[in-house]
Amino acid sequence: MEDKKVIRLQEKHLKNASIVSDRFFLLDKLPKNGVVAEIGVLAGDWSSQIIKRNSPKELFLIDTFYSEDYNTPKRFKKKAHLNFIQEKFQDAGDSVKIRQGMSWDVMKTIQSNEFDWVYIDAGHDYDSVKKDLEEAFRILKPNGYIVMNDYIMYDHYAKEKYGVVQATNEFMIDNDFEILFFAFHPEMFCDVVIRKIQ
Repeated sequence: MEDKKVIRLQEKHLKNASIVSDRFFLLDKLPKNGVVAEIGVLAGDWSSQIIKRNSPKELFLIDTFYSEDYNTPKRFKKKAHLNFIQEKFQDAGDSVKIRQGMSWDVMKTIQSNEFDWVYIDAGHDYDSVKKDLEEAFRILKPNGYIVMNDYIMYDHYAKEKYGVVQATNEFMIDNDFEILFFAFHPEMFCDVVIRKIQ
């Protein structure tokens, strides 16, 4: 699927888009005190930013929780991943809900139309992104937002193709979504916020 032709977006998918400096700025544009899901958590660094800036009523952290941490800082091994996250957010109480498993399978267990926004940063291959988008759309409120991390064609560090741009663009065309914000990253691992065209 990685060699599939990228579909070109139309003007209607971009006419309300704004360019912003980085993904931190995006958080200030997203609803506060809402119901939020972060798909792909790793060490919970971005989760902490969501809590700090958006004070979600509920934050679902969805991940396999069986990954190595970044090379630096090295905070946990695969087998200690879940425990690391549980300890990190133990003081958050019931507002943080940790759900372990494949992201699309975990989302299947959640009721439809529950979330104000969903942040997707899990598997970056086309098939995984496509499945995550389909389930995120189902659990999203009618006017909710989806944020796609690493909206880039190729990871120049890992030397691997990504399917994020392709799957996201196809999803937007198929479901009548538009880009509201495009957030730059110094090395072009950009984020986009998408929402159903109003």
